[in-house]
Amino acid sequence: MSIAKFLAFPAVFAIFLAACGEVSGGFEDGYSSSNYGTNSSSSFDIGLEWIPAPDSSFVHGTTKIMLDAYDISKNLITQKQYKIVMGVNPSKKDTLPIYGVTWLEAVEFCKKLSLLMGLDSNAVRLPTEAEWEYAAIPGVIQRNLDYWEWTNDCWDARFPYEEKNPSGPPNCPASANKVCKGFNKEFEERPATNPSSKEIRGSYISFRVVLKKKSKRNF
Repeated sequence: MSIAKFLAFPAVFAIFLAACGEVSGGFEDGYSSSNYGTNSSSSFDIGLEWIPAPDSSFVHGTTKIMLDAYDISKNLITQKQYKIVMGVNPSKKDTLPIYGVTWLEAVEFCKKLSLLMGLDSNAVRLPTEAEWEYAAIPGVIQRNLDYWEWTNDCWDARFPYEEKNPSGPPNCPASANKVCKGFNKEFEERPATNPSSKEIRGSYISFRVVLKKKSKRNF
């Protein structure tokens, strides 16, 4: 089946995976950040739509990857949202996805957003490669195929890194190459990218965010 046809009916694919036992759990209905109140007493709202993912698993190649529950933003962070949090807009149009930001700038955005939401500074972060892939394959998140997306993972030739810890080498420095995902229609491309880069192969890098829930599993 071509990727184009695959993208055309993501819901059918998700049902197929569940029927085959390839995915346990499933995505719940989304909610806006204005309705987010389980972990925060703050009313701060930049208009994010969160998609909740319960404790779950999926198969990558021959490996079953286990994931703790998390929420992921349905869309890429917009320039307007970035400006509200960071005070600057390195791009030009508020309604478009933010682009041309380094990994370090994306991480700083996550920390500031966490604090503005009244949470710990590491509550909001970039998605891991596994979290991104689990949400992207059935089409749960809204992808913009013109952009790469930063992930939280340091690059390693192996993915998943370990069955119960898919997120690359542990304790890697901020200066290490990071994994980008999402450009064009490919799910498996994962270029090793310098965290100071703003584009790859002539295409800009954007990002979405994850909010980690309390875990029911231990890796």
